[in-house]
Amino acid sequence: MVSRRQFLVMVGGAAASALLAGCTTQQPAKPTPTATPAGTATPAPTKKFVIPALFDLSGPTSGVGVPYSEGAKNCARWINEKEGGIPGVGQIDLVGTDYGYKVPEAVSVYNRYKSQYSPAVIVGWGTGDTEALSKEVAKDKIVYISASYSSHLDDPSKTPYNFYPVASYSDQARAAVYWMKEWWEKEGESRSPRLVCAYDFNSAYARAPIKAVKELAKELGFEIGDDQNVGLRATDTSSQVLAIKNFGADFVWFGNTVGSGAVIAKDMKKFDVGAILIMNQWGHDENLIRLAGEGAENVHGATGHYYWGFESEAPGLKTLRKSIEEYGPEEFPASPFIRGWLNVRTAALALADAKAKFGEITGENVKKAMETWKDKQIEDNISPPVTYTSTDHRPTTRSLILKIENGKYKMASDGWVEIERKPEWLGW
Repeated sequence: MVSRRQFLVMVGGAAASALLAGCTTQQPAKPTPTATPAGTATPAPTKKFVIPALFDLSGPTSGVGVPYSEGAKNCARWINEKEGGIPGVGQIDLVGTDYGYKVPEAVSVYNRYKSQYSPAVIVGWGTGDTEALSKEVAKDKIVYISASYSSHLDDPSKTPYNFYPVASYSDQARAAVYWMKEWWEKEGESRSPRLVCAYDFNSAYARAPIKAVKELAKELGFEIGDDQNVGLRATDTSSQVLAIKNFGADFVWFGNTVGSGAVIAKDMKKFDVGAILIMNQWGHDENLIRLAGEGAENVHGATGHYYWGFESEAPGLKTLRKSIEEYGPEEFPASPFIRGWLNVRTAALALADAKAKFGEITGENVKKAMETWKDKQIEDNISPPVTYTSTDHRPTTRSLILKIENGKYKMASDGWVEIERKPEWLGW
């Protein structure tokens, strides 16, 4: 874990210097005059391409936001030091700001980034702020690669400049519902399975896939119980868990992040609730195992990428491990680290393609370049190949269902669960 100050020193040092010096976008700092031998030219300072980023290092999603930021930072450094920068573009400067998961602060940071850097690409974070900024980034023609995988961002007729590299929350949730149904039928049960959704009613992120979950579940014959409101910072979920138990739920879809996920997992064990708990991608990772202890056993989770421990299936994870060995953090990070890496790598690939295809990097050119991607590999099989078009920004519809068994992640689904790319599911 790193403090906000430490993180900004690591990834935003150049930006901090630029702020103090009153510098603008890609302009290199003026070199300090030094004595130069006669006849020797003063070397020009290295120009870096700025990629601004928003992080939550202190707010209600910081438990997953910090490892995500560490992955973003390591990817940028790896590209610079091991790959010589982005092909055709050069070295990059990842400038990160902690906005504390506050939408007004995100808007303020975005406006500062826009005026200071005139960026072609921004790496973003949460659903509430990403959706709130979607009209602005479209107007300003800035590609916004978020850590929100909300399906509301998939329809380019409404959000033309929004992208992300893994399956949406809704398609991950649909994969989970299909898995629940298959599991139920294999168990030979004759009655309808019962499902309850538990999530923070006030969080755009947590709410994002709920319609998709419940509509597909109804279509497949599930009985749906009352939704249970669990805050992102919840420390007790006894009343919600007892309501779940009284309903006789067989499955619980949980839509929050790891902190409250550990709470509900422990409370479900405490009250001996027999339902299978299946979590949104940000709700489960290795920290859930640490925080929930025995309560984490048999917790399931949807994901759009492989987690640590699946290096044989996803060789790209070995590169990420090497970066941690060289750059840190000192405490090995949980799997949200991988998502930060994937987003920065996606940004780097997009910038390279825009330069190669159009000769100039602008947000509009980056968007057009990404919309030509077909089965684009992001990082050596960590996630499925990505396809975008000018009418559909769903990157992929494939997800995994994992489970925690004896304190380790195992595969629950039989490989990738692929959801049909139905036109009527675009945007929700």
